[in-house]
Amino acid sequence: MSQRSWLFVLSCIALIASAFTFSIRGEVVQEMGKQFAFKQEQNGLVDSARFWGMAASLLVGGFICDAIGMKRVMFLAFFSHLVGTLGMVFTPAFDGNSQQALYWLCAFSFIMGCGNGFTETGINPLIATLYPNEKTHYLNILHAWWPGGLIIGGMIALIAGRGLNLDLGFTHVNVAGQHWVWWQILLLIGVPTIIYGLMLLPATFPKTERAAGNVSTATMIGQAFRPLFLIWAFCMLLTASTELAPQSWQASVMEKTANLDGTQILIYTSGMMFILRHFAGPIAHQISPIGLLVVSSILAGTGLYLLSFANSAATAFGYATIFGLGIAYFWPTMLGVASERFPKGGAMILCLLGTVGNAAIALTIPQMGKIVDMYSTSEVRTLESDTKLADLIIKQDDAGKDASLKLAVIDQVKARLKDPSAAVDEAISSLSPEQLDRLQTVANKAQSVGFSMAFRWVSVLPAALVVIFGLIWIYDWSRGGYKAEKILSAEEEDELLAGGSQGPTS
Repeated sequence: MSQRSWLFVLSCIALIASAFTFSIRGEVVQEMGKQFAFKQEQNGLVDSARFWGMAASLLVGGFICDAIGMKRVMFLAFFSHLVGTLGMVFTPAFDGNSQQALYWLCAFSFIMGCGNGFTETGINPLIATLYPNEKTHYLNILHAWWPGGLIIGGMIALIAGRGLNLDLGFTHVNVAGQHWVWWQILLLIGVPTIIYGLMLLPATFPKTERAAGNVSTATMIGQAFRPLFLIWAFCMLLTASTELAPQSWQASVMEKTANLDGTQILIYTSGMMFILRHFAGPIAHQISPIGLLVVSSILAGTGLYLLSFANSAATAFGYATIFGLGIAYFWPTMLGVASERFPKGGAMILCLLGTVGNAAIALTIPQMGKIVDMYSTSEVRTLESDTKLADLIIKQDDAGKDASLKLAVIDQVKARLKDPSAAVDEAISSLSPEQLDRLQTVANKAQSVGFSMAFRWVSVLPAALVVIFGLIWIYDWSRGGYKAEKILSAEEEDELLAGGSQGPTS
C-alpha cells in the first residue's frame, strides 16, 4: 500500500471512530438519562458538550496544525477519543447523584468531542494536500465514512444491546441482542480508536498545502475576513444544525412518532449518504458545488418537515429518503468549497468552519430538547383534565412550572400494565387499570407531539440556505461560473504579474 493510500485509509478509520461517538452514544442516551433521572434538556446538554469540545479543539487545532504537523494533531485526537470514552464508562460511580453525574458526563463528553475535532483538524487538510486538484470529490469520499461509521456503530450497538431487527421488505434480519448495559456498549468506541492509533505510528505525513506554499500567517488569517468566507461561515451554522442536530435525536423521534426503532432510520439514511458521497465529484461537475448545495437545501428542509409528520414505517422511511438526499453532501461540500475558494487559509479555514458548525450543533441540540419538554408537557395538560393524574408524569422546576415528563414514572406505568404485580411507586400502584391505560396513552401522544415539533422547528433553517446559496450561485454564474483558486508558486506569481511568458522566437 502506498503512503498516500495508507494515510487515506487511516483518515477513514479515524472518522469512523468519530462516527461511533455519535451513533453509539445516540443508541444509549435514553437509557443513560433514565439511570440519572435526566430531563431531555439534560440529555441534550451532555450531547452538546461533545460538540462544544469539537468546536474548541477545531479552533485551537486550526492555529497549531501547520506548526506542530498533522501527525501530532492526530495523536491528540487518539488520546482524546480514548480518555473521553473511558471517562464516560465510569459514570455509574455517581449513581444516586444526578447533578454530579451530569457534570462528569459533560466533562468527558467534551473530551470525546475534542477527539472528533482534532480528527477533523488533521484529516481535512491532509486530504486537501494529498488530492489538490480534486478536493471536493475526495473530501466527499472521505466523509462517506462518517455515515459508514454510523451504520457500523449503530448495528454493533444494537446487537450488543437490545438486538437487531430489520425489515428490509424482501428479507427480514433478526439478530438477538446481548443486553449489555449502556456503559459497556460505549466501550465499543475504543475499537476503531485503537486501530487508527496503531496506524499512526509508522505513518509519514506531508506538509499542509498552505505550509508547502509558504503562505504567510498574516495572509492565512486575512482569508477569514473575506466577505464571502463570512457568508460561508454563516451558512455552515445552518447546514450543520440541519444535518447533525436532527440526527442526534432521530432515534428518539422515530420511536415516539412512528413507533419504529429509530436506529433503523439512522442506518438507512447513513447508507444513502455513504453511497451518494462517492458520486459527489461528477454531480458537482455538472451543476457546480453551489448548485449542489441549493438542491440539497431544498430536499433537506422538505424531508425534515415531512419527518415531523411521520406516523408509520412507510412514511418514516419515505420522508427519511428525502431528508437523507438533502443532507448527504452538506458537510464535505461546505469544506470542499472552502478549501477551493480560500486555499491560502489552509487548515485554519477548514477548522474555523468546523468550529462554527459544531458550535451551532451544540446550541441547537439542547434547544431541541427544550422544545420536546415544552410541547410534551403542554400536550399532557391538554389531553388529561385530571390534574393529579397529569402531575404523576410531569416534573416541575423549583418555580413550580412544568419542566419535563418523568420518563422513569412512564416506564413504571408501562410495566404495571404488562404485569400487575410489577414493583412500582405507591402512587402508580394505587391507580386502576383504566387510569394506567389512559396515562400511558396520554404520555405516548405527548411525547410524539414534543419530538415532532422539535423537527418542525429545525426545518425552517434550510429555507434560509436556499436563498443564500441561490444568490451565490447567481453571482458565480454572472462571473462565468464556479472557479476554484490555487496557491501559486513565486515563479508562477511573477509570470502572472508579467502577463505570461513569451514563446520561443525564430
